[in-house]
Amino acid sequence: MPKILVCGAINWDTMLFVDRFPNPGEEVRIRRVISLPGGKAANTAVAAVKILGANSVGVIGMLGVDDIANSQIKILQNEGVDTSLIFRHDGMLSGQAYVVVDSKGEDVILTHQAANLAIRPEFVVRPEVLSAIDKSNTVIVIDPPLDVAGSLIIHARRPGKSVIWSPALLTNYGLSAVNRYISHVDYLILNQQEARSLTSVDDGVKACTKISNSARGRKVVVTLGNKGCVLCTDGKSMMIPPMHLASSDLKIVSTAGAGDTFVGTFGAFKLKGFEDARALYLANIAAALKTAREEIRASPTYEEIKRYVNNDYSRGSL
Repeated sequence: MPKILVCGAINWDTMLFVDRFPNPGEEVRIRRVISLPGGKAANTAVAAVKILGANSVGVIGMLGVDDIANSQIKILQNEGVDTSLIFRHDGMLSGQAYVVVDSKGEDVILTHQAANLAIRPEFVVRPEVLSAIDKSNTVIVIDPPLDVAGSLIIHARRPGKSVIWSPALLTNYGLSAVNRYISHVDYLILNQQEARSLTSVDDGVKACTKISNSARGRKVVVTLGNKGCVLCTDGKSMMIPPMHLASSDLKIVSTAGAGDTFVGTFGAFKLKGFEDARALYLANIAAALKTAREEIRASPTYEEIKRYVNNDYSRGSL
């Protein structure tokens, strides 16, 4: 059985590359279009598999009964991801997303969740899902509907098991809704925009501290783009340094999928026994390397990450 389970969206992505984003009412030319698999849960699972190896990670999610679903399952299986807990809904299309990427590598994402929203809490209590949860070491909840996220977090919370929650769009419900479940997770992972959405605080470090103060001792991580990330717990914060692409003769091509790479890589390194600061540092490297690549699931392997480790910072042996 998979050591890590990831629950959330599986989408088919259409990436549109432009020189710059349009202003309201303005038309801009698209330089290039590519179509490829995506979705936060699927991306996260692939990132973790590249660290842990085939059949170590499974996805809990929902697809339609269509050609996209067939392709998604085949591609995930070829990546080494367990797909036995991906359900099918014959009344809805599989999820799709449209990702607009400018010349700086920044992105805007428009998502049609479709079948992703059809998964319900009753799926969490199916015998095959409960069995997989019981046999797993880590459960990553990334962006299913809030009631599904809550049910999965509650069922996964038990001694010896790690629960990581990246609520993503669920932060739009506000801190009070998210707080119902934070006390049951080990790590809450947010980007700056999501942290701002929960707190109305623009500074990522201050937002992290504010969330941590209300999180009853849970560990809160806020990613800070090219500034690395910050880990907050019990009123204390720790800055984790980034990898600077320019120093390695690399440049940003697309930031789409970098957050998923971060979460999946962090979960994988925690499963391997790395302490928090080290796992976050390696996740920063993985996310940075992803931004230098066009494809959304182009997360690096374990060997690729090792090449960019700053041994002055990194403690212990890889």
